[in-house]
Amino acid sequence: MKENKSEWESAYDKIPEKEQSLDLDKQSPENLIDWLKMEYLRPYLPKEGIIVEVGAGSGRLLTRIGIENKNKFQLIGLDYFNGSTKLIKGNIFKFNLNGTSVCADAYHLPIKSNSVNAVVSGGLLEHFNEDEINNIIKEMVRILKPDGLFYAEIVPNKSSLCRPVILTQHGGYENTFTKEQWNQILNQNGLIDVKTVSGIVIPPNFYEWYRSGLKLKFVYKLKHLLKNLDNTVWANMLGFSYYAFARKRT
Repeated sequence: MKENKSEWESAYDKIPEKEQSLDLDKQSPENLIDWLKMEYLRPYLPKEGIIVEVGAGSGRLLTRIGIENKNKFQLIGLDYFNGSTKLIKGNIFKFNLNGTSVCADAYHLPIKSNSVNAVVSGGLLEHFNEDEINNIIKEMVRILKPDGLFYAEIVPNKSSLCRPVILTQHGGYENTFTKEQWNQILNQNGLIDVKTVSGIVIPPNFYEWYRSGLKLKFVYKLKHLLKNLDNTVWANMLGFSYYAFARKRT
């Protein structure tokens, strides 16, 4: 992994905590992308049980999942940065969800084997080489119950409409695996019913140029169109992310 812990800590320290706190009513690039992710993920979620996010960051994805079913989901957000676990807890508390956060690395998840209903990650796996990815996925699969849901949103080093700004400002993506290669990696690590699709077709410099104002409002009006581009030839060519779904062998 190119980035070390101190670099991630420094990056989080530069982001005001109020910007990491979810505001579901605000029009923002982050909320629009969250909406696109959840529209695709929602049908795959279990009806109840324990949901774990590995490399949870501020817990945006985990919190969104928890809001889907407040009364029947128990949430656990894991990240190896202490500042991140604080943000995760803050978002869980803000929406009165049942959950907690734990400081841990992805190679050694402090959770019992065969104990969770779904394990998810967003923007995690692309930061590692193949050997590291295999070790992380094995840990994620280990904690899953048989037939439990595995989901990963992956931001690969591939061309996309939004890719130039990611290259220049965020970087650090170590792999260029195709969807077919991701399917093979997941199959090799004890997962079945593997499906990896392209998604998130968003405009260039979306995070910078569309922070507010008319541009952002215009893209919000097109959000259903953007959602319908997922898993199409247009998403293959222009999409920002992969969505990977699978289940643990029974």
